[in-house]
Amino acid sequence: MDFRQFLQDDDTELRLPYAAGLKACDDKRSWRLREEIPPGWYRFREAGRYLEVVEAIEPELDRWKLPVVRGYLAQDRFVTQDSVERLFGLPEDEEPPRYAPLTAKRWFDGRCWFSMTDFESEAEEEVRSAFEEERGITEIKGITPALAQAFLMDHTAREMARLAEQQQREEAAAAERAAELAHWQASAEGRIALALSHAGARLLDWRRSGRRRATVRYQLGGRAFECVIDVESLQILDAGICLEGADEALNLSSLPSAVREAIDTGQLHVFR
Repeated sequence: MDFRQFLQDDDTELRLPYAAGLKACDDKRSWRLREEIPPGWYRFREAGRYLEVVEAIEPELDRWKLPVVRGYLAQDRFVTQDSVERLFGLPEDEEPPRYAPLTAKRWFDGRCWFSMTDFESEAEEEVRSAFEEERGITEIKGITPALAQAFLMDHTAREMARLAEQQQREEAAAAERAAELAHWQASAEGRIALALSHAGARLLDWRRSGRRRATVRYQLGGRAFECVIDVESLQILDAGICLEGADEALNLSSLPSAVREAIDTGQLHVFR
């Protein structure tokens, strides 16, 4: 027996498109693939329920009687009168102009494959200009629902991109401000100002008066006061008011409360 009778000849090979899902079909049946391959047209060899790839080929849509579908590309989707879906088989090296009318053919599995770019009308050119100039299209004549939908998708995507960019700028600015605030809070002035603010007082000015000493002027209840502190610990060295020798028992956060109590009881005696 001649073994060559068991080999498949070229007539058993299939020339079909593959889109996704490890499945391919023609008008009669479908097959499975064992591994994922890029979308495109291939010459397959049948192996039971499976197809084996022989080689990639040029599209052969014209060999089949397929429904024609017309629409526009927007945001990598094919917008038709009835659907928004993926369009397979677009040229890899050149994109069609925005809102160029496209003709596709619907394969037996329902997927659309690019066929050709159609001639434009005045409507497409005017809608393209409206998008570039960021104006509406309500006054443009001859706009189909598919073209209007494509314009809306592009317009929405552009606005969303701008909002995302603005949010990124705001977040970056907020992060920068937070970093600056953290740096300031770690400084001597920042620590002094925060300690006073926690007690309801406001830093007016301060100056160093020694290696670890600082003279601080602050406002409390509409009046200005002055004290001397240890810069590192913020402990009070001289409260600037009469505390009967208890100055060092206070720190910059507790001093304003002592001043406020002295004001309330009529016992405030300012020395500085």
